[in-house]
Amino acid sequence: MSEMKADDPVDLDDLIGELAEEFSQRLRNGEKPDVEDYARRHPEAAEAIRQILPALEIMGAVPDPDVTSDSTVDGHQRGMIGEYRIVREAGRGGMGVVYEAEQLSLGRRVALKVLPFAAVLDERQIQRFRNEALAAAQLDHPHIVNVYGVGCERSVHFYAMRFVEGETLAAVIAQLRSSAQDSPVRESGGTADGEATKPSGAHDAGTTDTAPMAALSTRRSAPGNEFCRSAARIGIEIAQALDHAHQQGVIHRDIKPANIILDGTGKSWVTDFGLARMESGVAMTMTGDLLGTLRYMSPEQAMAKRVVVDHRTDIYSLGVTLYELLTLRPAWPDDDRHELLRKIAFEDPKPPR
Repeated sequence: MSEMKADDPVDLDDLIGELAEEFSQRLRNGEKPDVEDYARRHPEAAEAIRQILPALEIMGAVPDPDVTSDSTVDGHQRGMIGEYRIVREAGRGGMGVVYEAEQLSLGRRVALKVLPFAAVLDERQIQRFRNEALAAAQLDHPHIVNVYGVGCERSVHFYAMRFVEGETLAAVIAQLRSSAQDSPVRESGGTADGEATKPSGAHDAGTTDTAPMAALSTRRSAPGNEFCRSAARIGIEIAQALDHAHQQGVIHRDIKPANIILDGTGKSWVTDFGLARMESGVAMTMTGDLLGTLRYMSPEQAMAKRVVVDHRTDIYSLGVTLYELLTLRPAWPDDDRHELLRKIAFEDPKPPR
């Protein structure tokens, strides 16, 4: 990383991000960078450096197998968080990085979601991350990715959940759209505000997993009964999962194709409760905050009214998701943020037929 002049204005979060990336790369190269050396060179960020970089030593840089280096750091095995051994990065989004990992005590594969390191500087982000784990842990349903455990080790906040082998509904829709040679639009998993789309527990092997597509049926030139039945089944499964969550007092608030996983049998799973609100708990945001992914927001979310957003927002977002699955086009295709919010709040989407 290039040296910054002392009088250059520096954003602390940007600086920490750059230092963390450099530190991680040096670890992957088999080096043993000194945390205190970084703290001395950047006294304005010394406290954060001492908090974040040691955590990177443990899990932020799983050693390259081709590089020979010490596998322990201050008595902690590198590539380990608690009893979880990191295998690889499986995905990342705005609320965390997801790793495929092995829970050594039970010998099972899990998805390990870790709070981004820069976020440990923000207590609000930490509490929101805990809220996500707590919301998901309260739910026990065959179509909701269940949580196994939660913890924090040397400033690394994490929770473990079921690892679902499959593809997101967003990826499947994109493949269906491509196979139907539809006109190009923004990929359905994308968002108007640039949020990453790979959700908790989703598998990403670097190649397309065709099993979920096969289970859904990819013949879309003329929608037939088989495809429509498959889409209806997905809708029913997600609706049942949401009904269960609502009965437990949990509102997801971010239902979209990227937060639904189809496994190899075509079974649907709801994941990523990062914006969930628990009716029995304290809201982590003001009711007027603009939450959720813009394209799939309900009108009440888009209008950001200072009223409580209830379970109906999830039902609306599921409807928008199914609209896109059936038509292969977003209900709201606009990319301009303000125009998108205006249309959601005051207009109806184009009739699917």
